Amino acid sequence: MAEEANETQEDTSGGGMGKKLMLAGVGVALLGAGLFAGMTFLGGEAPAEGEEVAEDAAPASGPAIYQSLHPPLVVNFKDSVGESHFMQITMEVMARDQNIINLVRDHTPVIRNSLILLYSGAVYEEITTREGKEQMLADGLAEIQRVVEEQTGETGVEAVYFTALVIQ
Repeated sequence: MAEEANETQEDTSGGGMGKKLMLAGVGVALLGAGLFAGMTFLGGEAPAEGEEVAEDAAPASGPAIYQSLHPPLVVNFKDSVGESHFMQITMEVMARDQNIINLVRDHTPVIRNSLILLYSGAVYEEITTREGKEQMLADGLAEIQRVVEEQTGETGVEAVYFTALVIQ
């Protein structure tokens, strides 16, 4: 009887393992079919046997990386009737490449100088509107991109943001 019990246990455990392997094989086959169908549906072609998948020439966009231009910029400027005003601006530069952020950090003094010169020519009545502030951002981005490219030959600064702006 003990022998019969051992044979019964072996049969059940062997059959259970076979079922698990069969289910795993079916799962892998379904996964492969799903990936193939998904690639075909999305317009991609499955690579032929022995053919490698070529990477795109353009680098993949990564997460945004920010660099502050601290301390805040303080700029004196005049309004249309000649009265003096000042602005205090805290800005962040955004790129997706750490090398570009490092270059911005390395050349922050030149960037800050260029932005102070740029914004000292602002007109009070223009920059107090939303459109004027958006234009300041666009002009600041162009100036930062110009300075980074001039200093390093590299491009990659994508955006600039005000994190604080005081106009008096």
